[in-house]
Amino acid sequence: MKLKPADIARESLADRVRQVLIDRIFDGSYPPNTRLIEMQIARELNISQTPVREALRALEAARLVETQPYRGTRVRRISDSERREACQVRAVLEELAARLGAARLREHLRELRVEADAALAAARQNDVVRYLHHNVRFHGMIVEAADNAVLRRTWESLGFSVGARVRAARTTGDMIAVAKEHRQIIDALARGDGKAAARLLRRHVEVIVGSASEAEPRTSNHARRWAGEPGEGDAIVRSAVR
Repeated sequence: MKLKPADIARESLADRVRQVLIDRIFDGSYPPNTRLIEMQIARELNISQTPVREALRALEAARLVETQPYRGTRVRRISDSERREACQVRAVLEELAARLGAARLREHLRELRVEADAALAAARQNDVVRYLHHNVRFHGMIVEAADNAVLRRTWESLGFSVGARVRAARTTGDMIAVAKEHRQIIDALARGDGKAAARLLRRHVEVIVGSASEAEPRTSNHARRWAGEPGEGDAIVRSAVR
């Protein structure tokens, strides 16, 4: 059965919507228990509800969200033990991604440095949300460079464990030290030492996991707005679907 051009375009749009939602879950804009309302997301992104519905189904299959009767679709909340186990697996996956993608990453050192520098600047300003945004983009670039769809899907399915990083960043006051480790990883890649970069990356993730505390992060105005709660007068930020 051949797909029609309209079907391909719809699937492509659903993939882009899915990535927008994943980014928001990863960077803490949608913390656990945030309700994701199909109609609101479609209105914000100026698209129909169909690709949003398909994106939410994909996120549910990846266990990033869950749908319950009378409660709708919400970002999934996980236990501390599940979070620790997920982060352990992520450390191994990112180590493998760095090994597989080392050659490709050497061609994108500038982009990696941009994200690393932005994360460090945010850390110095104690801007947790912006720090996490650039941190996730940095790690996501490494995973993408592996060019392994199974690895990428598995890594994404463990994205809910970002909660551990949010807590660590808010409670240890050591975001700057963690952000500086990105530069060590980039330096190893620049030398062409993929094995060293992989080891540094795994240690980097494991240190973040180990420093996580049990304190819950504050919910941002943006997240409260999407959860159906007042956001202290702030308007919905309209994001372009790239």
